[in-house]
Amino acid sequence: MSNGNVLRKIEEFCELRRSPAQSHWRTQRVLCQRAVVPGKKRLARLKDYVCIQIVRWIYHYLKSRFGSRHPFKEYQGKKAGIYNIAPSMPNNNEVRISLAGDWATGTDESRKIGSLMGSFKPHVTIHLGDVYYVGTKKEIDENFFSLVKWPCGSVGSFALNGNHEMYAKGKAYFDFLLPRLGIVGSGTGQQASFFCLETDHWRLIGLDTGYNSVGTPVLEKIPLFKKVFNPGCTLPKSLLKWLDQEVNPSGDKRGLILLSHHQYYSAFEAGYKKPAKQLEKSIDRPVLWFWGHEHRMAVYGKSCEVGGIEAYGRCIGHGGMPVEQYAKKPGKKQQAKYKLVGYDNRCKRTAGKTRVGYNGYANLTFQGPYLCIEYRDIDNNAVLLEKWKVDVCTGALQSVCFDNRLLTLCP
Repeated sequence: MSNGNVLRKIEEFCELRRSPAQSHWRTQRVLCQRAVVPGKKRLARLKDYVCIQIVRWIYHYLKSRFGSRHPFKEYQGKKAGIYNIAPSMPNNNEVRISLAGDWATGTDESRKIGSLMGSFKPHVTIHLGDVYYVGTKKEIDENFFSLVKWPCGSVGSFALNGNHEMYAKGKAYFDFLLPRLGIVGSGTGQQASFFCLETDHWRLIGLDTGYNSVGTPVLEKIPLFKKVFNPGCTLPKSLLKWLDQEVNPSGDKRGLILLSHHQYYSAFEAGYKKPAKQLEKSIDRPVLWFWGHEHRMAVYGKSCEVGGIEAYGRCIGHGGMPVEQYAKKPGKKQQAKYKLVGYDNRCKRTAGKTRVGYNGYANLTFQGPYLCIEYRDIDNNAVLLEKWKVDVCTGALQSVCFDNRLLTLCP
């Protein structure tokens, strides 16, 4: 990579762990590679490496880990952050929403996924979080608006907060990304990192699990201090207050769909239980819950953790990151505990030494009380089609259709 006008290769993202230090290192590596000028002498190249790669990495890492976070943004006024996204059409007409998680990598894969999402002609598009590597202003500009463009919905576009955005303290996410999104023509952008989108029969509630996803250096790793210094994706108090007082999901019996960056539970890795336990006081019935963070596609039956809400989990964190495949499969106990229905276990190619699967996204179509969901891959194949119906008198969800095409089903 010699300049800022070249798409990243997905191989660059392989073996990336959830480490602020490693993410900052890779951000500086990209900048260092761009600073290379053909013909420079070895000593000059060494100087660039030390100054750009090492010294700036230390500076930005320490600044992000020990500096202050961006203040958490809240809504002002009654019913703020609640948007009726149903177009001014007859009630039996459809509303289309396209979702992708962990998409903003600036790769050819993310470009293709964005193009496929746009071909769905969605009214709303939603990114489930993570701008790589650390959500700086430059990375947001390149991965969202210039080198690779996020497909904007005709009614609006929204972006959730992820842990990678908070590796840069959320400053570019709140001040640069959100003002350029939101409802088209509103003039206000996306005002906060949480929101509620609604039709006559359904409500989608975007949650911010990213703001409290990064702990205190060193102390977060010590078992004795882990509970205090590792926030575990706790939902901010002002978000919960807004949810209770303005959204009132228990009092409104429309179908509930939750969106977050981090997974509630997982048959593959550890889940984040705290948000679901916080929501137990506000939500009185099972929900559909879409999340990212894990770079895979997986579908679960109705499941929960002790003290948390019941949810049909849908992991779609395969928008732009390499879907790295390992020999280890989900254990039978974890499959049974969380009712893993199936996951996309296909291998598309080898990236370096890593076997990677298929990137993808999800299209949601609302028609009155019905919701149709298409999970599609980067080759535009339908991986899974499912249909739900909501009873608006009780808020109960009913699975009407589950048409598996390419998932590996679990016993």
